[in-house]
Amino acid sequence: MRLAVVSDLHFNQGKGKFDECLKQLYAKAGEERLDALLVAGDLTDSGICLEVREIKAALDDHALAKKGTIFFFALGNHDLAFDEKPYNGEMFKRYLGDYAFEGATKEEIKNGNHHQVIKGYHFIASNCKIYNGGCHHLQEDLDWLKTALDEAQKDDPQRPIFLLTHPVIYDTVYGSKESTYWYSNNIDELLKNYSQVITFGGHLHFPLHDERNIHQRYYTAIQTGCTLYCSLESEIDGIKPIDTKGGMEPSDCHDFSQGLYLEVDGHHNVRVTRMDFYNKAQIKHPWVIPAPKEDGSHLNRYTSEAILANNKAPYFQKGSSVNVSRNGTKQIEISFDAACDDDYVYYYEIHLLDKDTLCKVGKSHVITYSDFYRFANPKDMKKRLKKVVDVELFQLPTGFLEREKKYVVKIIAVDTLGLKSEPLYSEHAF
Repeated sequence: MRLAVVSDLHFNQGKGKFDECLKQLYAKAGEERLDALLVAGDLTDSGICLEVREIKAALDDHALAKKGTIFFFALGNHDLAFDEKPYNGEMFKRYLGDYAFEGATKEEIKNGNHHQVIKGYHFIASNCKIYNGGCHHLQEDLDWLKTALDEAQKDDPQRPIFLLTHPVIYDTVYGSKESTYWYSNNIDELLKNYSQVITFGGHLHFPLHDERNIHQRYYTAIQTGCTLYCSLESEIDGIKPIDTKGGMEPSDCHDFSQGLYLEVDGHHNVRVTRMDFYNKAQIKHPWVIPAPKEDGSHLNRYTSEAILANNKAPYFQKGSSVNVSRNGTKQIEISFDAACDDDYVYYYEIHLLDKDTLCKVGKSHVITYSDFYRFANPKDMKKRLKKVVDVELFQLPTGFLEREKKYVVKIIAVDTLGLKSEPLYSEHAF
């Protein structure tokens, strides 16, 4: 079985990137060999009929029905008009027609829940109706989900069960502790009883390069990325990275489009390929999820402990340099050689120091992301980085650089799991 899993299409603005991702997915699977296209929510920007009609037109243009590709989706917060239309499934059924909720009851359609068997495998989409004030699933939807999971488990305990739910699940994948708006805080208690489950969540728009995007404990959780644009963590250790200007989107966030391609073999093993549609490339290596085992041993490959086990700290190569110049008293311009890592450098800390004492100046340091999210292969990341830093971010007592004082900077590279390099110092004071 061949599947595509994408998320956060955001029609209408996302139509062009959706078209491109579908072209690449069909090229990957082979024409008329993609069994299902799964969307983990936010098909639309506003949950209005015009946007849903545009989705149907796109599906018709790509001839999904003729090619035998089933369209299966969960609703997202945008599809529910940000909690204003919690029962918006009926509108999606009305305008998507046969593409939506095949075999579902009227009550399931109203609630935006769907359970369908495709080539002998169970697919479940569970709607989350509450995001503001703390994202969580309503009890009526959890009760429905339990019934669907029990049915799937009873049907064949040796096959994976594929579950779509727009928010990620707390304390699973990359970003699942970002804030209460981004993760469901109450679905885990149910899912931990179903080790067959593979969940797919969107909502965050986080890049797929990070190995924390797959997580196994009681079940397997996977993040789907986004076809339209990327977001990054809004804070790291309480500090807002300079690249996102206090939000979550870097200035080049639209130079991005990602999703997943899945293959399920005859023994029920699942191979997950991360795809970079923007660069027309595969992201790193595939993940392979073994078929469910009664003893839960299929859940040992992508645990937090397994990911940490062989991780090594980043390092600056011999001869690496940092050059810094003042741009008046309120900005500095920095260029430095990128650090190396066994995976990739996630971000850099920039510390401002007194030249004579090498003591920290100000109350804070600055964090800046690497360019990891721009390249499918970490080897293609830039070898030298340039950054402009507002001095006020260091929280100096005066708020600016003193003209008569000399400074240096210290740069530390940090990988995705928090390991840090030895510091690299600027060669000349400024």
